[in-house]
Amino acid sequence: MLLEGLGAAIRRLTPEQKMSLPVLEAKYAAMKAGFGGERQLDKVFENYSFPMKYRVLHDLSLTSSTHFQIDTLFITPSYGIIFEVKNIAGELKVVNNPPQLIRTLDNGEVKGFNSPITQVQSNCELLQDWFHSRDISLPVYGAVVLAYSKQRIELFDTTVPFLFPNAIPTYIRHLPTTTPLLDDAAFTRLTDEFIASHREFIPPPICSTYPTIRDKIIQGVACPSCGFLGMKKYMKGWRCTECDRTSIDAHKQAIREWFLLYGGKMMNKDCRDFLQIERQSATRILQSMDLRKEGENRNRTYSMFS
Repeated sequence: MLLEGLGAAIRRLTPEQKMSLPVLEAKYAAMKAGFGGERQLDKVFENYSFPMKYRVLHDLSLTSSTHFQIDTLFITPSYGIIFEVKNIAGELKVVNNPPQLIRTLDNGEVKGFNSPITQVQSNCELLQDWFHSRDISLPVYGAVVLAYSKQRIELFDTTVPFLFPNAIPTYIRHLPTTTPLLDDAAFTRLTDEFIASHREFIPPPICSTYPTIRDKIIQGVACPSCGFLGMKKYMKGWRCTECDRTSIDAHKQAIREWFLLYGGKMMNKDCRDFLQIERQSATRILQSMDLRKEGENRNRTYSMFS
């Protein structure tokens, strides 16, 4: 959702405004690269099978003593493995004191990031806590995955393995094999519990993180065909004044973007200002969508995310 919100903000700023806030596009590019890295890991599990019973869960968002998010969890009746994926350009160096990942680009620019080792270790501990609260006893391993073999990295002597995707099958097959600690029924219950406990992470609205853009956002409904902002409402839907294409539901994406950008609760006035429509049209649109409603008449508000 954060990537989607950043994309919405970038599309709704003029080129001059984007140039004055380059951090937006830098953050968007970094997150998009991260998702590309996770896709490399996905391909491993699509192309390999393993002799044990297992499940692979992606982007798992859980809560134990605090909220934590796992890129990829490989879970078996004998153990779990947390894979933390990194796709960061440049020369990488992981240091221990203080724990940090330092990236140096070819142009000499140096930037520090949180240590992936600390991140993996913390997630392993939190997953163990999550298991213990459910009377489950499974060992948890953790590894950092570097998305592409062209990534260059310098490491200190650490027990947390750093792997390229093609090394993951070998790593899994060389883990200690023991008698399964969970029978088939218990393993099924565990995987069901993961899915039931998952809560989608709702990031802060973009305008809360970058408040200077709040008054610079270009309003209007975006054309699904050409991207032009400012489709006109007509009886059967929306018409683009740029390419003359029509859409019956282009407003749905615009309303989703309003929540990603501003957050909170939408009132009729917010809807009609953002979509550039009349009150009655805004009322019909809001009532037709799957939004949580609170209040009555002019005080009614609508929410999309909890």
